[in-house]
Amino acid sequence: MEYTMSMNNTFLRGVNLGGWLLLEKWMTPSLFAGTEAIDEYTFMQTPGAAKKIDEHRKAFIAESDFKWLAEHGVNAVRIPVGYWVLEGDAPYVEATTYLDWAMSMAEQYRLEVIIDVHGLPGSQNGRDHSGRVGKALWYRSVDDRRRSVDVVVAIAERYKESSAFWGIQAVNEPRLGLLQWRLRRYYRAVYRALGGVLPPETKVVVSDTFTPRLMSGALRPTTQPVVLDVHLYHMSTLFAKYLSADWFLRKTKRRQKMLERLSRTQPIIIGEWSGVMSWETMRHVPKQQRDELFARYVAL
Repeated sequence: MEYTMSMNNTFLRGVNLGGWLLLEKWMTPSLFAGTEAIDEYTFMQTPGAAKKIDEHRKAFIAESDFKWLAEHGVNAVRIPVGYWVLEGDAPYVEATTYLDWAMSMAEQYRLEVIIDVHGLPGSQNGRDHSGRVGKALWYRSVDDRRRSVDVVVAIAERYKESSAFWGIQAVNEPRLGLLQWRLRRYYRAVYRALGGVLPPETKVVVSDTFTPRLMSGALRPTTQPVVLDVHLYHMSTLFAKYLSADWFLRKTKRRQKMLERLSRTQPIIIGEWSGVMSWETMRHVPKQQRDELFARYVAL
């Protein structure tokens, strides 16, 4: 789920269509049942995979979902895709028909769309949500980074005239780093390429790599608005299982203030977040108080 703020105080209230056009096993375990696959790369090498993934794409998200979102105050969707979404790259298969359909549904129900390039060639983080578990080879390959620019531009070219196309995200959750010179150069290359393609109001979204202070302002807007994508997963903090519920509340409040400060100079989108606390933390909270606690936590 996502919540977006911008400098002119307009808000998006949206959801991620995760596990649809890029598989994540924990989201759709039944699809992976009976296989040893751990990601989309290995899934696509199992018997009958092409038919299974096509049936999954047809059924997992339906028009009724877009209708429900529009009727319940949701005005945006973030759609994670792999670099192979338009042209495929064996063993991956393209999903152009389904992304086209999603854009038409968003237009029909007046939803804004962020197309998020969730998986880059070579993998930007070695995680399953990049398409392939393993090493983050994207950082080692100039060719992979150039291909990534081409992929982002191709997606932008295809949907630039859609009234639903709010923005395009150049990458999701790159590997953690300190200075991130390769990533910064990639952002600049993408931005330069998109300047000749997108309408002036379409946003270019960049990941904060879980370091919002460091990456805020990494890309200065000229032709297109630039939006910083921040992800909040406090339960994954080191030693989270030893921390109290009050710590989670205080942490979220501090993060809120920090993001408010950063948003004065750069629009921010909270592209992913979770209201989950660690199980060890919740064991110390009486059951009758947990619903109230979660409501307070999420409201922050």
